Amino acid sequence: MNSCFPPLAALTLKDKRRNSAYLETTGNQTSGKPNVIQDMEMFYIKQIAHNLKDYELEQKMEFEMKMREGTTRLLAACKHQTQSLQAAKSLLTSNERMTAYIAELHRKSREPPQIGWNGGKARVSLSDLRLPLMWRDTDHFKNKGDYRRFAVFCLAKIGTQLYDTSLMFPVDRSMTDVTFNDVLLFENVGPDFKLDLEVYAHVLRDDFSIASTPRKIKNTLHSSISRTVGKKLAATLRDELNSGKIGPSFELMASAKLTLEEVDDRVHTHDMKIECTQNRNNQLPLFGHFCCRLAAQPQCTSSPVYSGYVRPRDESSSSWANLQAFELSIWSTEEEAKSQPPQKTFRVDRNTVIRALKINNEIEISNESEKRTVSFIFSVENGEEKGNWLKYLVQHTKEHYKWKKAAENVMEVQLLETNRHSFVKPERQGSLYDETPLFESFDKSSHDKNRPTVMDMFSNGGQVSTTSLSSCSSTGSMSHNLRSNSSSSSSSTVSSSGTQRRSHWPFSRKT
Repeated sequence: MNSCFPPLAALTLKDKRRNSAYLETTGNQTSGKPNVIQDMEMFYIKQIAHNLKDYELEQKMEFEMKMREGTTRLLAACKHQTQSLQAAKSLLTSNERMTAYIAELHRKSREPPQIGWNGGKARVSLSDLRLPLMWRDTDHFKNKGDYRRFAVFCLAKIGTQLYDTSLMFPVDRSMTDVTFNDVLLFENVGPDFKLDLEVYAHVLRDDFSIASTPRKIKNTLHSSISRTVGKKLAATLRDELNSGKIGPSFELMASAKLTLEEVDDRVHTHDMKIECTQNRNNQLPLFGHFCCRLAAQPQCTSSPVYSGYVRPRDESSSSWANLQAFELSIWSTEEEAKSQPPQKTFRVDRNTVIRALKINNEIEISNESEKRTVSFIFSVENGEEKGNWLKYLVQHTKEHYKWKKAAENVMEVQLLETNRHSFVKPERQGSLYDETPLFESFDKSSHDKNRPTVMDMFSNGGQVSTTSLSSCSSTGSMSHNLRSNSSSSSSSTVSSSGTQRRSHWPFSRKT
């Protein structure tokens, strides 16, 4: 049990990534360590959170402690593969959360608290996550060679917010990519965020793989040799199988970092760092790139920043003004603002100039538009109201500058959706490889014509030899060489056009 329930020493702060390695190595190191020492360590960490008056973080840590304890007991009692995989995944996720909480405590105890406005917050979502796999041609098309099957899931973390995707298994040579339908939503994220994405996998060892040979030998010894010799050999195999490890162990396969620069309203391809594992047979055949949609929606675009009655300089009556989504909207009354569109709107972005006039508590907002200056001057009741408008207007312009593309175009952030029962995949779903056109013409007139895909070529009986996914360059483009084609229809498709043709990756890359 200790191998799957590491102590706080395993939740290291210097190298926060290696919880998966501890799942493999801490069994022998912590077998003699009393549980009371772990309780004292955890009590000390909870006391730090209490002294810092971070009661929310203290409650989260206490919750994860209970989750770890309960999940460890569940893992020891699991008899089915699906239950064991889910329990091991939950335990690893809980350990990673504890690591993030402890690191946050150390940061708060060493760094002074930030005073003043440090930038607006936003909602960040990660969706449409796809991991291309790199199988050999004989493995994927002829269903020969690589027998391995994997269980795969991902962890995404921003600060102390850590979420996991659904567990996908079995992932075998019939699949060219792993698709996650989850939508991971992060709240109250600053513009300087860093999203850490980690891919974990476990090799499934059952009767369909050669890795289960010792178990099969153990179960059939009684029928092939004498009972005395069989008991001795079975005891030896039992010691080998029960070496202190309980349940499956997930290993870190790849990692990636995403920032505000990768935010976009569409799906893009990003680079991924492949991690080295101790056993190469356990390595998930990742391609080195992944696809996802990373969207950010600043809070000021969905909720009002500041509002109140103002009096435009050229008008005798007051109007209701609302600052939201980098615009200052004007209505006649507050009631009209709830049901009618604004009468006037003025842009408030990074290029807007805000000035405080000395006459009658007036404020001037000016923008450059088509080489001319457009200004809007309004007054408020008193100096306190003037100070509030100035503060929020200036903050709004700074927020537009910090959020960059996320502020220029309002992105749709999907609601939180996680299908926890989608880990069983009885049938193969669509893949990036099947959706990739073999050829793309530079001729605009033929751009709208249907182009043959990989699945079309093989369904028509064409014999096509393509390079593996490893030939994809770092820029995201894939080059396919048509070496042989016995199908006359496919040959005519290639030779009928005299224009130059190239292949492409299905999603654009960030430049």
